[in-house]
Amino acid sequence: MIKAILFDLDGTLINTPELIIESFKEAVNKNTEGYTLTEYEITNVLGQTLTKAFARFSESDEHLMQMIKTFREFSLNHKSFKLETYEGLIELLDEIKSKGLLTGIVTSKNKEVAFNNLRELGLIDYFDCIITHDDSSIHKPNPEPILIALDRLKIEAENAIYIGDHENDIIAGKNANVKTGLMGYSYRLNEATKHNPNYIFDNLLEIKKIV
Repeated sequence: MIKAILFDLDGTLINTPELIIESFKEAVNKNTEGYTLTEYEITNVLGQTLTKAFARFSESDEHLMQMIKTFREFSLNHKSFKLETYEGLIELLDEIKSKGLLTGIVTSKNKEVAFNNLRELGLIDYFDCIITHDDSSIHKPNPEPILIALDRLKIEAENAIYIGDHENDIIAGKNANVKTGLMGYSYRLNEATKHNPNYIFDNLLEIKKIV
């Protein structure tokens, strides 16, 4: 029986993949010479911490931090990208809360940015716990962030589901022994499907079928 629903944030609840991809491309193009990103590398950034995403391109710790700095500056200053949720999110969250289920966020974003996004979109009060990059020493696909969320919610793994948009979300969920759900609008649909999520949802409102 599902008692708690945990969500990834970017690409799952809020429509940020295009901004993340463009910020990633800007950071690599501006700070490396003659490197052409593959489509796999471009979409793979959606499920990574920034440190891991840029580590393969960095020549030193200083170079790594410069790429992350460029990424964050581009993300903050590129105003043509509007921060918005995917359709149906509020209706879904209202339904989940009306049934007394617990909710949580497990994201690789840092705490400041994640909380700012949630506040800006009026979402923060919907969640019983919010686990960010700052809350764990190991990150997805390691299960630690999900296990921290389960501990805070006092929920057994068998009574929870983790829903995301990247194969790292599905792997982390399976490693934490929770059920897993994949959003069908994922940029990494083919890669993530190979890891056999329990559910694939075409849209957020389909999640209502399992609560």
